[in-house]
Amino acid sequence: MKLPIISSLSIAAATATTLASLGAPASAITLGVDVIDNSPFMNGIGPMPIPHATQTFEGDGKTYEFSVVVPEGLGSRGKTYSDFGFLSGVNPDGSGGTFVSLFTEGLRAYDPGSGNDNDWLGTCAISISEDCTVKYTFEDGVNYQLGLLDRGFGGGASNFSGFAVTQKDSYTFNVETDQNYPSLLTEDYVESNPDKFLTVVEQGAYFLGMEDGMFKKDSENYYYDYQDWVVKVTHESVPEPGTVGALLGLGVIGFISRRRQAVKR
Repeated sequence: MKLPIISSLSIAAATATTLASLGAPASAITLGVDVIDNSPFMNGIGPMPIPHATQTFEGDGKTYEFSVVVPEGLGSRGKTYSDFGFLSGVNPDGSGGTFVSLFTEGLRAYDPGSGNDNDWLGTCAISISEDCTVKYTFEDGVNYQLGLLDRGFGGGASNFSGFAVTQKDSYTFNVETDQNYPSLLTEDYVESNPDKFLTVVEQGAYFLGMEDGMFKKDSENYYYDYQDWVVKVTHESVPEPGTVGALLGLGVIGFISRRRQAVKR
């Protein structure tokens, strides 16, 4: 008796297709932020307006994970209190929206008594006291904009600031305030001053370098370094091992079931 091989193979093929889809490489994570591939990008002192303003983006229903825990070096830096998050419900013209905080800085990552050379890293459990890894699902059809909520030196005032860059796999940034750097950073300067820079690395992850955009050098120039917050962001595209096993199991069970039915006939 001939077995219905086509039906059995169809089940296996469908299972394989599902696995291939779930295991496909993740698409680029931009979230309205300019992607770079040339860090260290910091320009030290630069003209107004500050480059790389974040753009609004439409939610895609995916769940993203934001983290300031690993790799070592993630977190907040800067003289002011600020929160990392986004505006939700932004109008088509870019106006409006309600700020949603993902990470809140309880202490500013800076010691005012030590000068500009102590722009220290605000880490989890120090200046960031709440959850340091957060998952958020951006809803379909809702417009968002990533940025910082600057609360000033006293922590009371609030002002949304949307400037950021993102880079995949690694990100290099200066460990001190940009007020300590030349007006134009060069590759030679970076290479000859390795102690002044830090690189965070994780294959497949994207790193967001956020700029608070608060400090003017003069009437025509700003300081900016895209390290006021450095946050890792990923989204899941590969199923858990148990899910893969279950899908494979379904394919095998389907094949056995079809074979048994054919034998009974």
